Amino acid sequence: MKWLTLNEIKDQLRIERDFTLEDDKLTGYGESAEEVILEICNRTYDDFIDNYGCIPKPIWEASLLLVNLSYQQGTAASTQQMYAIPYAFDTKVMPYMRLGTNTDAVPVQVVTLGSDVKIAFTVDLPDDLKLSDVDFNGYVYNAMKKDVKMDFTKADCIMIEDGVAYVVLVDTDDLDIGTYLLKVWVYIPDTDYPTGYRKEVININPHVSVKG
Repeated sequence: MKWLTLNEIKDQLRIERDFTLEDDKLTGYGESAEEVILEICNRTYDDFIDNYGCIPKPIWEASLLLVNLSYQQGTAASTQQMYAIPYAFDTKVMPYMRLGTNTDAVPVQVVTLGSDVKIAFTVDLPDDLKLSDVDFNGYVYNAMKKDVKMDFTKADCIMIEDGVAYVVLVDTDDLDIGTYLLKVWVYIPDTDYPTGYRKEVININPHVSVKG
């Protein structure tokens, strides 16, 4: 674990520190909680340290919330756990979400499960290229349940802002409750490569949260 400790988890769950039979399981819950939060915030552990000097207390608290729900449910951080603590978790984590390569300063968009949602995104490209100038594909996925995802190609998306950005259309029934993230493969023209292009993989946090 990067910032949680086993003793902190045991204290949170009111488990005696000298009770070791569940140590491996608790460690797994802690690692999963940290991974989920880093992905939602679009940050790395080093990024938190560089910007704040430590792991901010709300992030630490949110991690323990996920561990607590994981322990109650008997499984690592999941959509069901996020549904159980939507307000407490979001209020702690949202201030530390980094926009990264999504469109200009989009606020967190909260939608109700069953709704259709438009997710806009862009990518910083070299040589004044716009997203419309290159090929790309990717998928939208649920950060709380990584096997739940929706693939898309450039042809599936709607061009906006004169080709600087695109919109992908998502039916939230397909991805369930949780925080939605994007992973995009961009193919940038580059004659140094035999294929004629250089592949870059971009993680994007569009700040879309789906509730029940």
